[in-house]
Order: sequence, then structure tokens, then C-alpha cells
Amino acid sequence: MSEKLFTEFPPIPTRQWETVIEKDLKGADYNKKLVWRTDEGLSIPPYYRKENLKDIKHLDAIPGCFPFVRGVKRDNNWFIHQGYCAHYNYKEANRQALDGIAKGVDSVGFCVDGSKECTLIDMEMLLTGINLEKIEINFEGCRCATALSYIYSFTDYVQKQSVSPQLVRGSFDFDPLRRLTTKGAFCHPDSMNRLKACVAAVEAFPGLRVVGVEAYTIHAAGASAVQELAFGLAMGSEYLNRLIEDGCTAEEAARRIKFTFAVGANYFMEIAKFRAARLLWANMVKAYGAKDEHSMKMVVHAVTSPWNQTVYDPYVNMLRGTTEAMSAAIAGVDSLEVLPFDYAFRPPGEFSNRIARNTQIILKEEAYFDKVTDPSAGSYYIENLTQAIADAAWKLFNEVEEMGGYTAAFEAGFIQAQVKATAQKRDMNIATRRDTLLGTNQFPNFTEKVDAAVTQEVVTRPAEVDGLTPYR
Repeated sequence: MSEKLFTEFPPIPTRQWETVIEKDLKGADYNKKLVWRTDEGLSIPPYYRKENLKDIKHLDAIPGCFPFVRGVKRDNNWFIHQGYCAHYNYKEANRQALDGIAKGVDSVGFCVDGSKECTLIDMEMLLTGINLEKIEINFEGCRCATALSYIYSFTDYVQKQSVSPQLVRGSFDFDPLRRLTTKGAFCHPDSMNRLKACVAAVEAFPGLRVVGVEAYTIHAAGASAVQELAFGLAMGSEYLNRLIEDGCTAEEAARRIKFTFAVGANYFMEIAKFRAARLLWANMVKAYGAKDEHSMKMVVHAVTSPWNQTVYDPYVNMLRGTTEAMSAAIAGVDSLEVLPFDYAFRPPGEFSNRIARNTQIILKEEAYFDKVTDPSAGSYYIENLTQAIADAAWKLFNEVEEMGGYTAAFEAGFIQAQVKATAQKRDMNIATRRDTLLGTNQFPNFTEKVDAAVTQEVVTRPAEVDGLTPYR
């Protein structure tokens, strides 16, 4: 069809629109009234037009192709992830996982006790009955002293089941920098030296990622989207550096790294954040000397925001989780975990887990979010927001690099100071109702009877530590 629509309406130049706006403002300051200044330090104008796309270089990109701003694959399917506690009882964790799989989960996350070794017998109890060719298996809580025991036990179990290593998908979140971030010190002085051994242990398993970049912990401490992205990239860069120094190629190192980001409440900002993340990581890996474009694809797991959850009127958390999940799905993440609505104050039960699962199932089966790849592409607003976040995150990332990298910047207190300043500003905005937290500072339920699980400890922020302090 060559016919153009709305040809009866003449084009209106931007200056003409601006003249009308200025007249309607009746002398009020345009920038104060209409320009939104975000926590990320971005200035967002009230509208965008086609002319605003002229300086954006990534617009010709297609899904599945470098620089992957539009996704690392040509479809928009993602894994529905749910976590299960395996700290105390492997058999019970297995039972819960099998129940979740029967009800729609295809990515299982086992939260393990990283202080204990894992044996082949333990792994057999944990994975019995799970189809490793169809279900993504992830281990959360791996520590430097025991991470290899989980990796070896898993790979031995796969071989014992006669499953092709080529078909196995999963991850181990060995992330020494997360311990530094949350506790202020590495769990062991030799932590970073163990990265290469983890990578070497899965050489025959192309679908396994063994180095985790848990950037969501930065979000949980109150960081902005730009800070979470910039500092997450700095962590990833430090891992690349270390692995390359230890003899890995850039391709080998990048293929083993998995990023975990939170999905905040700012709907369009979060869509743009994930698009910007893939763009920056692809260019970074290329700059490290990688030649194979496949290795430049950022694998992203998304978790709905723990920072954004409330213990008062907690059913509103269902709405928050839904819109956050929509942002992640539209942005093209590889896997997604919707936190149960009562995650902030008690161990989730069957009802809250079911709602969390079904949120994603509805997005796929009823809303068809998995049928369209990067539906936000071409949006004047989102394309400009993607570029603005990429520019701001890259600038902050370079500040960290100039200080010697993530560890050096953290030990100097730079990262903590940046995040704490943002967190304090966000806290004040909520306290003064500049930002709305539905059911808490706006439209609270005055007849609400708080759940018995909401104790004083739950609503008290943890004491300050040398690292970043999450809200809960």
C-alpha cells in the first residue's frame, strides 16, 4: 500500500508547536513546567518528533544482530523463572520445582547454601525428574569456596543422565564482586583467581554461564537505572579483564557471563535500560578484541524490583510486578522472575507463587508479548531514552574505569556515595509525596490490618555495613 494517511493535514514545524506552548504557559518557565528531570540526571522534554531521531546511530539494527539493542535473538520468547530454596532440603526443593514446572515454569532457580559442598548425590536429589533438555537450571548463592563443587556435581549429573551438553541451559552465580558490594570485602582474598577454573569446568557446555553480574543488588540499595547499568557494566568489565589476564580469549570470557538486573517502576525507563545495556555490552566486548558476534550478546535475567515492594497494602505489589514484568518482556530479556507479592515480609506460599507465575503466563498466552520482537523500536521517545541512558551510563562507567575499575572505585567509596545520594533523594521524594507509592503515601487503606508476618524487624532497614545496604 503506497497511499499515505492523513495527507489532508499539513506538516507543522516544531517551532510552531513551541510558539503555541509558550503562549499557553502564559509566562511560566518552560523547563520547570514541562521538562522532567529524572533520578538518572536526564532531562526529558514533553514530546519528541521524528527529527529527534537524526543523531541516533542504532536505528538500522535488526533483532539478533550487532549491536543487539533490539535483542539477541529474532523472537521475543523468554524463560519463566521461579526460585526455590534448597538450603535445608534438596528433596523438598525438587518437589516444589517439579510442581512449578508442571504449572508453567521453564527456568528453575535453586537458592543453595553456598557455605557447603555439593555432592553428586545431592544433585541427584535436587534434579530428579527434571528434563534438562527443556528446563533451564540456575544456582543462586554460589560462593568462592564451593562454587566448583556445584558446577562439577551438575556436569557429572548431566553426563550420568546421557543428556547432550549442547542442549543444557543454565547458570551458576559465582560473583565475588557481589560480596564486595554488599559486605564491603571479598569472601576470600583469592576469590577473583577462581573465575578461570569455573570457566574451564564448563568448556563442553556452551549453554552454561558461570560468572554472575548481580547488578540488581545495586538497584536494591536505591540506585537509579543509570547507576545500576553503569556499575553492572563495570563489574562485567572487571570479570572480562581478569579472565583475559588468566588466559581466556575475549569470546570465551564473555560467553560465560550472565547479567541480572532489577526491573524498576519507571515503565519506559526500564525498557530503554535493557536496550541500552545490550548496546553497551556488545560494543565493550568487541573493544576487548572479540571477533565472534555471538559472544557479544548480553544474556540478561530480570527480577522485578524488591526495592519497590511494600508491606502495607501488599496486594498492590501484584500491580507493580505486572507492569515491571511488562517492561522486561517488551525489552526482550532472556529470563524473568516476578517476585511474589509477599516477598518483602514472609516466605512466599502457593498462592503468591501462583500469581507470580501466572503474571508471566498471561503476558505470553493472552497478551502475546512473546509474539512481537522489540515492539518499542522506532518510538521517538524510547529510542531517544535508550540513547540518553546509554550515554549517561557510559559516562559514569568511564569514571569508574578511570579510578582503576569496579573494585578500586568501590574501595575508594565512590560507588557507595553515588548510590546513597540517589537513595536518600528517592526516600525524601516518597516521604514528601513528590513520588507516589500507591497504598502507602497515597490512598492508604486506613482500615488495613497488617499481616502478622510484618514485624518490627521487617520494616526496619538493615544496619549500615561497609558495602551497599539493601532495603530488604
